[in-house]
Amino acid sequence: MSRVVRHAVRAVALLIGAPLTGLFAYDLVAVRPHVAGMEAILAQADGQDASPPLLIRRLIDASVGSPAPSVARMAVHQFYHSRSTMAWHARTALWQILLPMHFSDEEMYGLYASQAYNGVDKGLDRLARREHGKSLDALAPIEAARIVAIVQGPSYMLRDRQRLETHAEQLVARAGYAP
Repeated sequence: MSRVVRHAVRAVALLIGAPLTGLFAYDLVAVRPHVAGMEAILAQADGQDASPPLLIRRLIDASVGSPAPSVARMAVHQFYHSRSTMAWHARTALWQILLPMHFSDEEMYGLYASQAYNGVDKGLDRLARREHGKSLDALAPIEAARIVAIVQGPSYMLRDRQRLETHAEQLVARAGYAP
């Protein structure tokens, strides 16, 4: 009986230990070398983008659920040029797991806000100043929702203002702000 238990314990240790070891090794080889670069991006970001206001963070959550998947996609796109779709998806999934271990929630929102493509360049604050002539912290909820909505598809959202308005109203409702 003890032999069966011993083999079962070894099998469980192998099934849990091997993936964790692989994840740790991938973190050391592929993610950690780029953490300093991402910290530099955050340090160079506009003040409002580096630390977005609570309203913007809630609207980001209402829009994409969490900034981690989007930040992982942005990072993989910036640091790697995958030749295969499968490799891109695998890297993105691994970065999505590992990035929150290196960055706080506040930093993840900052990375999202500073690296989000807005139709012309990157950054939610630049978009807010271009669209409304205000910084992120001065926006009304519906204006902030428009800014976050534009990032989901800048070309078609800016071209179809009715779609933008509808999406912004849905974001405001999902975030719990009165229309």
